[in-house]
Amino acid sequence: MTDESEGQSLQLIRPCELYPKTVTVMEEEGLVVPFNPLCGEFVAYVGRTATGVMALSNYRIYHQVTKLNNNTFLNIPLGLVEQVEVKDILYLQISCKDATICRLLFTTNEICTEWVRRITKATSPAKNVEDIFAFSLYAWAHEEGNEETLCRLNDPNPVDVFNSEVERLQFDVSEGGPWRISSANREYELCKSYPRLLLVPADITDEKLDAASKFRSSRRVPAIVWRHKGNGAVIARCSQPEVGLLGWRSSDDEELSNSILRACSPNPDNGKKLLIMDARSYTTAWVNRARGGGCEYPEYYPKCEIQFMNLANIHAIRKSFCALRNICWTSVDQPNWFSLLEGTRWLQNMSGLIHAAITLANAVENDGRPVLVHCSDGWDRTPQIVSLAQLLLDPYYRTIEGFRVLVEREWLEFGHKFADRCGLREDINERCPVFLQWLDCIHNIIKQYPCAFELNSNYLIKLAQHTYSNMFGMFLCNNSRERAERNIASRTFSVWNILQAPQFVNHLYSPQEQVLWPSCNIRDLELWRELYLGKSTGLDNLPVPEADIFPASTQDNNANVEIEFTNGEDLNGNGEEQNNHLEESDTGKREECKLDDDLENQVQINEVLTTEWNKTFVTETPQDEVTDVVSHDQTGASVESSTETLLPTNNSPDIPVSLASDNDGAAAATVALLPATVPAPALALALTPAPALALIPAPPPRQEAGCSRPVPTLLDPVDGLTSPRDPVQQRLTMMVLEHKARELALERELHATRLALLQQVCHHCSNTGGQERPDDDGSVCSTEVSWEAVEEQEVLPTLWVPDHAVSHCMGCHNQFWLGRRKHHCRSCGKVFCADCSPNTLPLPEEQLYEPVRVCAECYKGPSKEPEPDMTTCKQAIKQEAEVTTCKQAAGNTLLSPASAHTHA
Repeated sequence: MTDESEGQSLQLIRPCELYPKTVTVMEEEGLVVPFNPLCGEFVAYVGRTATGVMALSNYRIYHQVTKLNNNTFLNIPLGLVEQVEVKDILYLQISCKDATICRLLFTTNEICTEWVRRITKATSPAKNVEDIFAFSLYAWAHEEGNEETLCRLNDPNPVDVFNSEVERLQFDVSEGGPWRISSANREYELCKSYPRLLLVPADITDEKLDAASKFRSSRRVPAIVWRHKGNGAVIARCSQPEVGLLGWRSSDDEELSNSILRACSPNPDNGKKLLIMDARSYTTAWVNRARGGGCEYPEYYPKCEIQFMNLANIHAIRKSFCALRNICWTSVDQPNWFSLLEGTRWLQNMSGLIHAAITLANAVENDGRPVLVHCSDGWDRTPQIVSLAQLLLDPYYRTIEGFRVLVEREWLEFGHKFADRCGLREDINERCPVFLQWLDCIHNIIKQYPCAFELNSNYLIKLAQHTYSNMFGMFLCNNSRERAERNIASRTFSVWNILQAPQFVNHLYSPQEQVLWPSCNIRDLELWRELYLGKSTGLDNLPVPEADIFPASTQDNNANVEIEFTNGEDLNGNGEEQNNHLEESDTGKREECKLDDDLENQVQINEVLTTEWNKTFVTETPQDEVTDVVSHDQTGASVESSTETLLPTNNSPDIPVSLASDNDGAAAATVALLPATVPAPALALALTPAPALALIPAPPPRQEAGCSRPVPTLLDPVDGLTSPRDPVQQRLTMMVLEHKARELALERELHATRLALLQQVCHHCSNTGGQERPDDDGSVCSTEVSWEAVEEQEVLPTLWVPDHAVSHCMGCHNQFWLGRRKHHCRSCGKVFCADCSPNTLPLPEEQLYEPVRVCAECYKGPSKEPEPDMTTCKQAIKQEAEVTTCKQAAGNTLLSPASAHTHA
């Protein structure tokens, strides 16, 4: 075979063929896969536990309870698994990287051990990064994925982080400006873990930059990342200087530090010094000199001030996180739980990190001083401090777009070791939840400033999930150089597009140009219970009695049917079982989905939002169609007349939309949408399904052997996880929908008023002003004879108060206007607004046998209100008769019940 034929044959291989489908091993006949696999997801094993059916794929561990009647399932991405081991012979314990621990019970130790071997092999670090699920997902999604999957995963607008930020932060990089863009690292020759382009002072050449980088650990030279647009102070980042035991120094590094100070202020003699913020303690920095590191000597940097932040290193953070995971899954009635939480020092570590960020923000905002931040290597504590301080200083980074820019620059471009820290490499000592700790700090700041961030806590939870899910390529490598060598951007999806969904938007967000000053006191910090404790704040976060979860009928001869989400051991080491019940979890990794009334209500709301609203909206009607409507032989009504005098339009049916109440007890509201001829350019938001209410429709359930009833599948078809739910955001979404519904009703009334005005104008301009209405529209007599003919002893009909005599609602006393129309009550004859007369009722005594509009008071009781004074009504009729004809005054005079049907 020639070289040319070999090249042609290679071109015929599709990317999906590099990831062939595997054959599923069924341990028993009749078993089926209990979930719908994603694109590129292949199920390897399906077997039974003591409580249900378990499946293992190249993406997740899935367990569905079938023997109990509580409809629960376990869903853990493989990348989230930290450790798998056998506990108490029959228990399979899975420790996860998000501080959760879950247990599965098997009937025999042999089956349990076999599943431990399978999961351990599936979760072991891949020898080749291309064996990770993110590559298989991308290949098969383009091969057999539907339009929805590709639309939600593809990133149509990749962000040019560097150039957009240089322009937004107003860096003067022009000729003669104080700053310049250096391309010395375009081929990663200067530093392998830095981005290609760097922002440095203009008087620092690439040669000096290269010389200064040799004095910094891993050649991570000081680089500018942010600028204060008011006072010009900047934030820079780097790694520790390589001082060593002999006290080495570098004139190029010292000159670079002085150049940063000069570039920030046109007046170098203002007495301000560059603040060098060392994230370590002074003792740790001094000890690092034995390994060739250290800190800056104040004598060598006279224009700098050094301050130590005393933050723990990755090993202390990892130990603290493991202790946190242990206490999060102990017994729920642990009496000294908060003492144990204090012993983990997790909140103390977060307090120190937030304090460091506040110190940096204070130096830049209040003192106007540039700050240079570093730790040992500059890729763990340094991005935590720098990015957290930028969130406090710059409101742009609190938006969804700005948050993406911040993470891509400070964490991805500047080389945070995601592959090592997330456990994708062999070295266990390199694992540490650094990024997760940073997200936890943001979660606490959002708690203190709920209106300052466009993103909500669900956004952070979803981002934390996919940091470990191995579904997106951005977290698979340690730096930009590795991602470029493996073509990560063109072979995997990005997580940002899936985070653009409406359910991750904070409805309380109020954009303001202010600096945040959160409290860093431990008493003001909270544990991230939605993530660490696995407690959903959604609809199914209701306490379930233990007797309901484990009924007595399930304790048969097989084994005790249990699933535990706990570490199962006492912290004192006694090995005793702390829990024997199931802890709820619905954070996308461990979900307990209960089919209750609240869930059914949400599905009904979702159906209304996605079907009724979408089918009612059309484009704006052209002007000629409006002219056709106006030219009909219909007598127009004045603006002051009540809406009952307007004739309905046949081609614009009113479609009611019922907004069902949620679990917080919100009252249901029924509104009428705009007719088909109403222009509605600003209703796209109102018609968008509520993010927190738009549940994923479940596919047809599979009836499994031993399953009493089908379990609803509420997994997102794109990432295979359930969406976190926040009751506050759900209630806010409902309020937004109700507000938009009221806007729809008002716009409909305005449209109807506009048509009425046009009809009246055409009626007055026409020469056939004497045409009568058809007989079926009813007639109105406005003369005094019609009232004097009635004998006094007979039952008088209800007299209607004239429209022109009333300017305010007789119920709520609000003034009428174009948006608040007048409505007559058929029972008492008074004039009300639509809110005060929302009910209909038949009135046989008025010869009205079909339901007609009545006010709230008449709807409550059968008693009729006192009728209007006869003399006043006659005087009003006489005055109107002198001014206009009987026909023109028909809408403004007393109306008899015989014509009431024309106001329906």
